[in-house]
Amino acid sequence: MAFIPTISACLNGCTGITFNDTTGFYSSTNPYGWDNTVWKNQIDGSPYVTTATISISLNGGTATLINVLDKVQDSLFPEFELYQYTPTNSSGNFNLADGYYTITYTITDSNNATYSTDTTLVVYCNVACCVANKAVLLADQSCDDCSSQPFEDFLLADGILQALKATAESLGTAEFTKLLNKLQKLCGTSATGGCGCGCS
Repeated sequence: MAFIPTISACLNGCTGITFNDTTGFYSSTNPYGWDNTVWKNQIDGSPYVTTATISISLNGGTATLINVLDKVQDSLFPEFELYQYTPTNSSGNFNLADGYYTITYTITDSNNATYSTDTTLVVYCNVACCVANKAVLLADQSCDDCSSQPFEDFLLADGILQALKATAESLGTAEFTKLLNKLQKLCGTSATGGCGCGCS
């Protein structure tokens, strides 16, 4: 059996990321799926999968390694949740950073064979919030003053956000990062500062 695991990464209301094993059972239509004895040895009950991890890296930086072996061994197939990534700040509030996340799912079996797959997820919740707040500021502006600074700030930020969304769809991480950095500077959510809008 040729086994290739698959994983999905989905935003969870902009507070975190949910990772699911989406490999499914082996079949004629899914030739790389889980065999019915892969995750647990049916003969003596001993685990067939000996290690299972998820590696999460933000913007190509240092990866965080998460052990998901228990989730695999205790799973209810064919699709199951591996992990919910919900980072918090020092105050205990959700703090999911914007950027591109590279997720690698790695499994080693009792024959010491290793199987790995990766996926990418882009997150831009904080800068989208910033642009929305800039739109709210326009509600207090006179319609006769379309050259006002809040109007110009919103037009610039919204234009960059739309380009960011288009880039995110094509998974162009280099261009995505450039646009994200520009928006973070406009919003004051980066180390380089900016005008700020209360979304950092």
